[in-house]
Amino acid sequence: MTAPTPTRPIYRTAIAERITTRQETLAEAARHLLEASGKGVRPACVRLIGCAVSKQGRTDERHEDLADAIELLHVGSLIHDDILDDADLRRGVRSVHVGWNAKVAVLAGDYLLARASQLVAGLGEQAITKRLAEVMAELCEGELLQDQQLYDLELGMDAYLERVAKKAASPFELACEGAAILSGAYGREAAVARRLGFHLGRLFQLVDDWLDWNVDAQTLGKPAGRDLLAGSITLPVLVALQNPEVGPRLRELLTPFPAELPAEVERLLSRTDVRNHAAKLVRDEGERARRWLLELPAGEHRNEMEGLLNQLIARIDVAAEVPA
Repeated sequence: MTAPTPTRPIYRTAIAERITTRQETLAEAARHLLEASGKGVRPACVRLIGCAVSKQGRTDERHEDLADAIELLHVGSLIHDDILDDADLRRGVRSVHVGWNAKVAVLAGDYLLARASQLVAGLGEQAITKRLAEVMAELCEGELLQDQQLYDLELGMDAYLERVAKKAASPFELACEGAAILSGAYGREAAVARRLGFHLGRLFQLVDDWLDWNVDAQTLGKPAGRDLLAGSITLPVLVALQNPEVGPRLRELLTPFPAELPAEVERLLSRTDVRNHAAKLVRDEGERARRWLLELPAGEHRNEMEGLLNQLIARIDVAAEVPA
């Protein structure tokens, strides 16, 4: 590992080093998605927020442990999600339960969660350890909430955002708040970091949901429109259902839910008014995150964090031309 500089956070080159089991099958299955191409946004939040609030302007090995723990937590939860959703593809590669089997996949996911817990316990910060347990509980609640909302064409925006908060925002909250605490920030500064993480996590999921209908499957790394086919109502579909011109026809096409999505569904979701409204909601969430970010100490690392935020928002603009 390259030694840290005073102004730059540490970046691990191989998170798979955290897999220490000598059980070969378990190790291979646990490393499978870790070695696939991931965005690394949550670890980046740990490093940048940690530097931004640190009086020395740098992170240490505890931040690196937290960053890796959150990535292990995230990948472990993805392995479990893919089993529950019977998803064949993740990050452009076979899901773990497809490459091995469901039993190995469950154990690999559990192993990654256990390693994440071990790393966080080693930080010696009770608040972060407690928050990790809360995040794990919220991930479980969010998964069940998603099941309860399946095929619900009357789903409201608040209920959808509650699901997003539990499934997507809570790990970002842990990343940002935990990084601040490790840098010696408590009280309001840690609370600000947590609110930033909340809105950043929601933004991340809203962008992902928007892209599900606006980029091809190869770029996305999973089949486009798969969520709706499985009965999951996400941002673009929710916006379309609430559109007075599009909603009634979309409900007709989805009642009862078809085995294959009609081409007209995609045409309705691709309408300019639907796309622009959904894109506006994404940008609005990005601005909420920005407002909390700007309450943190000014400097190059806050600027880098804002650049990361801008990159997330820009993903919807590079996929297709959508007027601001």
